[in-house]
Amino acid sequence: MSAKALRMRRLFGPDGRLLLVAMDHAGFMGPLPGLDLPTMAAVVAAGADAVMTTYGTARRASLQPGILGQAALVVSLDIHAVEPEEQVLNALRLGADSVKVLAGSGDRVQWTALQRYALVCERWGVPFQAEVIPGGFDQPEKHTPQNIASVCRQAAEMGADYVKTFYTGDPESMRRVVEGATVPVVILGGDRTSDEESLLQQVRDALSAGVAGVAFGRNIWSHADPAAITRRLVEVVHPCASAVTPPSPPALMGLPK
Repeated sequence: MSAKALRMRRLFGPDGRLLLVAMDHAGFMGPLPGLDLPTMAAVVAAGADAVMTTYGTARRASLQPGILGQAALVVSLDIHAVEPEEQVLNALRLGADSVKVLAGSGDRVQWTALQRYALVCERWGVPFQAEVIPGGFDQPEKHTPQNIASVCRQAAEMGADYVKTFYTGDPESMRRVVEGATVPVVILGGDRTSDEESLLQQVRDALSAGVAGVAFGRNIWSHADPAAITRRLVEVVHPCASAVTPPSPPALMGLPK
């Protein structure tokens, strides 16, 4: 089995599903409550399959034994980096199981950069996640099911191993996205919602359409109890997993939360 296949198995597990906690927001939003190592340790202990963060935070986490536990690590990279291969190799040196870049604005230069990353990841056996947002986050009128399906397939054709994108709003249209993508699709959480039950129902609907999992950020790390919402998501994403009592987060050598 190839190195990439082994890492993909580590990400998606026996049931082919992934609960990824996205904690790379400080790179563009600055310091916020919840974007810290204690929260990372707490969501991992609660059952998250993987954590996605920036290179800097991943480096700090690697210096604190037990932060990531058995969870996989996804490092979020800049699609416009001058040396994409060095970015990928740096992530590998930290023990990353995957890397991610953000694309989809319609800028051809951006798509060319995405393909360059895909080729580098193929060379080094690293699963490549493309977060694809048609038109970018600031053009919601372009976030239609057809456009979402198009950018997911485009990313797959350029070499993405799995894609992260919006939920289309209903299982039927999401199923068309999944079937057209040809690679696993995970949905993002977007802005923080106070309606937890609706969020969980959205995940159930997406999974019923064939989505391979979720990559939620603010709806986990900015939650009043990140570990509690992670446990609830684990029950939805991995309903057949054996019920186990999650371990307590490790001691973090006096790090403040």
